[in-house]
Amino acid sequence: MRFPYQIHNLCLLVLSPVIVFVVIIRYLTGKSKEGWRERWGVYPDHFLSKIGNSPIWVHAVSAGEVVAAVPILRELRKLLPDQTIILSVITPAGHEIGLQQAKPYIDGLFYAPVDLPWVTKRVVRKINPCCYISLESELWPNVLHDLKQHRTVTAMVNARLSERSFQRASGYAPWLYRWMLDNMDLLLVQSEADKMRFMKLGKISEPQKVMVLGNSKFDQEISELTPDDILTLRKSLRMPENAPIFVAGSSRSSEEENEIIYAYTELLKRFPDLCLIIAPRDIKRADELRSSMQAAGFLPALRTEPNISTPGSRQLILNTIGELANVYAVAAITFVGNSIPPVVKGGGQNILQPLAHGKPVFVGPQIATIRSEFALASQAGIAFQIQNGSDLEIKTEELLSDSARLSSISETAISLIKSNRGIAMRYASEIVNLLYQDTTSAANFLDNARVL
Repeated sequence: MRFPYQIHNLCLLVLSPVIVFVVIIRYLTGKSKEGWRERWGVYPDHFLSKIGNSPIWVHAVSAGEVVAAVPILRELRKLLPDQTIILSVITPAGHEIGLQQAKPYIDGLFYAPVDLPWVTKRVVRKINPCCYISLESELWPNVLHDLKQHRTVTAMVNARLSERSFQRASGYAPWLYRWMLDNMDLLLVQSEADKMRFMKLGKISEPQKVMVLGNSKFDQEISELTPDDILTLRKSLRMPENAPIFVAGSSRSSEEENEIIYAYTELLKRFPDLCLIIAPRDIKRADELRSSMQAAGFLPALRTEPNISTPGSRQLILNTIGELANVYAVAAITFVGNSIPPVVKGGGQNILQPLAHGKPVFVGPQIATIRSEFALASQAGIAFQIQNGSDLEIKTEELLSDSARLSSISETAISLIKSNRGIAMRYASEIVNLLYQDTTSAANFLDNARVL
């Protein structure tokens, strides 16, 4: 059925002046400048020769999706040691995390093509993938059309669809989403709620096409830091040796950060030695955040500044990429951002990183993208939802005043993470099943691969 494909591209043609304007602005502002040639399907010869023929193409948008992809890539590499695997991203942050965490498991890292028909057709022909794997909620009409024309098998993994996204897709262009989902051979999703939404949106009549496997982020490699490691990290962060630290990660807006700053200001009245580390999701916002903190009467240091401040600094802006997961280990209390309005993509960021270090997690009222893992953690009594800075201050004070409860939360959080590991291997196994369409052949292959 080509009708949705044709209508979609007709709309792109009508909107082409606007699209050209947006593309130019994104280039001039630097948002799409990095990897510019790759985004238009122009790759150096050494890249094409390195990836060879018929690779598995895994696509993740940004840092969060790459973090979810890495455990699956690791397990795929174990099962398919000789198979070429490549990873595409859209944002520079995703590219940076790909270099840091995915490099041991892939043969190539590149920026995904702009979803225009003449670009995607050329890219699919050049890359010649045997399998295309999209992370979480990524659906691109022209990419999917050209992949299916190329007879590439396709799958979504660690897939999720929030109620808000479901309602938006159902009201915006349900025929387009139905067509895109029909072009997916397999949907491997995080929860039963996700499964029901995907089936309803895609009008999928074959339940076996949609499988619930869980969240691969439980399998991300988060270092277990020893007390000595934590002390060394604390010193490198220029934090006092014994003071409690409040770590707020992945903040998205000045409005959210102002609520964090308010809560911290009030908490200082009860806990005068409390320190604060804020890690903005976009490190380019570090100066804006610093101005907000200065306006509140603080003198925060930047993580990337030369170590000229005296030991014992009490406020720090973590303006680095890939470090936050370990920094949570120094915290007494954590807050995970993109959850106090305004939020992006429904709200929510990775709460599993602080939980893996045994830290209680606070989030704001909007957490559509992490609803399933928050539900698990909330039921276990280790994650808590707040409405604003005042609420955050009250509930944080309760925990900081109860050391026995903090100790209990630590044990429960670490246990929860460990009990949910192994999901990435299930994803990798289903991908192999998809590649080896004969179920018996797939089972034999997996048995042999695990023995090796």
